[in-house]
Amino acid sequence: MKKINEYLKDTNVQITLISVVIGLSLFIYNNYVLNNSLVNVFAILLVLIGPATLEYIRYNKMKDIEERFPDFLRDISENISAGMTLPQAIKALKETDYGNLSPHVKRMVIQMDWGVTFEDVLRDFSEEGTPLIKRTVSTVIETYSGGGNLSEVLRSIGRSISEVNKLRKERYSGVYSQVISGYLIFFVFLGILVSLQRFLIPSLLSISAPELGLSASSTLDFYSDIFQWLVLIQGFFSGLVIGKMSEGNIISGLKHCLILMLVGYTVLVLFI
Repeated sequence: MKKINEYLKDTNVQITLISVVIGLSLFIYNNYVLNNSLVNVFAILLVLIGPATLEYIRYNKMKDIEERFPDFLRDISENISAGMTLPQAIKALKETDYGNLSPHVKRMVIQMDWGVTFEDVLRDFSEEGTPLIKRTVSTVIETYSGGGNLSEVLRSIGRSISEVNKLRKERYSGVYSQVISGYLIFFVFLGILVSLQRFLIPSLLSISAPELGLSASSTLDFYSDIFQWLVLIQGFFSGLVIGKMSEGNIISGLKHCLILMLVGYTVLVLFI
């Protein structure tokens, strides 16, 4: 319950909850009163953008922590080599700037000052971290408990994590062309929809609609609504795929989802 209360006090969480509530309320009101497809699209975007943005912020925070973690381990190793114990080495780094990792370092120091055992402090820290950090902390605890050469182990782990982060960046550079291809495919799809709505469908309706007793304008509106949903769906899933290809994580694709959905919908509104 305490963690839930702390979670709800977060400003980003509060903004997300507000956007979800407004989006759902707008969606329900529109379906019972306005019955406007454009309002529905806006309501759904409100519902999706809030949680997606919150998750993306969390992902970036964890990514920054992973990138700063090798520096933290290296500094601990240097302090241990200077004659400090592991708890003393961490306490000495309390005021060092490690970006998003700094609050966790200060929290560890406070917990140790309160008398929490060092192993429990590390376990508590690892519970909020990434799988890479969890494995690292587990190794540190085993080495600390077994009395091994902690300084050398920390130095080796720091180098390993740095190499992993370096490989991730190289991977992103290597798949940059695939990211561009993903965007190009989406814009080709968008161009096809615009061409269908502006040229092909009106031409076909001018021939067949009178014979079938259909209203050309209502039929065009029907296709326009379908194309709007197609663009949003395609933009959302294309963004997830681009994120997975570029950074190996679906969450990182949320920014691409937002860009593709907004650009795609704007193009349809302007040209259809």
